[in-house]
Amino acid sequence: MTKKTPQQRIAELDEKKARVEEKLKSERASITQAKRREQAKILNQRRKDETRKKILIGAAVQQLVEQGRWEDVQVKRMMSSFLDKDQDRVLFDLPGKKTERI
Repeated sequence: MTKKTPQQRIAELDEKKARVEEKLKSERASITQAKRREQAKILNQRRKDETRKKILIGAAVQQLVEQGRWEDVQVKRMMSSFLDKDQDRVLFDLPGKKTERI
């Protein structure tokens, strides 16, 4: 068994250090990617929840109109001030935004 020189031991330690640094770099990248995936899940769920809220609010208003507790005119007035796109305004029989006279 031959004894290693200090230069050989230094070279081995440098190689070991390089392997450890590469492994650390890979782990950091893996953790960053996993964190981004989890953040995307949170954001996606928030969007889904927001959409669900909008649907439920719309259903509630529609039910109030159907039950006669809200007048159709009230809803049209509210929607007229809220809607900007002509294609959306058509759904409520509202004139285009540029020609509005309500």
